[in-house]
Amino acid sequence: MGVLGRASVRHAMSHAGSPAVRSHWTWLRWTRWPFTPAVIVVAALAVTVDVFTAWVGISFGSLGRVPVSPALPLGLLLAVMIGVNRLGFDRTNRRAWRECLVVGGGVMVYAFVSYAVNIGGWDEAIGLVLAALGEELVYRLAVIVVVGAACARLLGRDWRNASEWGLAPGLTALVIGSIVFSVLPGHIAQMSDALHALPFASLGLVLGYAVLRTGALVPAAIVHALLNLVTLTVLAGEMSVASRNALSTAALLALVTGTIVAGLRLGVLRRAPVEVDLTAAVGVEPTT
Repeated sequence: MGVLGRASVRHAMSHAGSPAVRSHWTWLRWTRWPFTPAVIVVAALAVTVDVFTAWVGISFGSLGRVPVSPALPLGLLLAVMIGVNRLGFDRTNRRAWRECLVVGGGVMVYAFVSYAVNIGGWDEAIGLVLAALGEELVYRLAVIVVVGAACARLLGRDWRNASEWGLAPGLTALVIGSIVFSVLPGHIAQMSDALHALPFASLGLVLGYAVLRTGALVPAAIVHALLNLVTLTVLAGEMSVASRNALSTAALLALVTGTIVAGLRLGVLRRAPVEVDLTAAVGVEPTT
């Protein structure tokens, strides 16, 4: 055996039996949302009212062609009960999402003004933004609160705060929220077969994940409002489908990137050490 071979054996034997520490990126928890039984009740009412009234065609009237959901006041009440600062309005969360808020907000305002001036008028443009906000309050907040807390309770975990749920209740809430969002009558009207439900379900998952990880509802509402505006712009013949698809893809990729950056800044996305057991015998090929 040559010198290099003997050195390799000594090096391997010196490390055998000692752990090797590696690391990987991991989310530490869901966002911190405190709940009480009253919060759960209001959340359940908001979901029930929104789904029921959407299917039977009841509304508070319309802004342009956009109906105003009777669940909107319940969604706003839920936000107040949880705490608007916990939904992304605190200084820390605003700083964590600053690029997305500035750039995304600017693009959305441009689309809003353009739609109001050139296509549907100011009332309808406001209606589209309110519809996006209302659906975020119901399907990215209320549904997640109800389903996640229920799953955590069934698993014997602390249901009173989303940060204590663990992975399974949060993921279950996101999936069910996206399914309920997908089967709203306005979305079903745009589907010709079951495969056309996937874009709505995927949108619900991406928006919901951003909200549940960071607690910030505003970035998701901005993206949702932008998608509403460009969708009706396409229907009005003022934008091509290809342009809409490109803009939608860019907005969702920006939201995913923003979620990762915000997670890093908020300290909920970190490198976690992982120990690798090296107690097993180490085989070394002799070198001559």
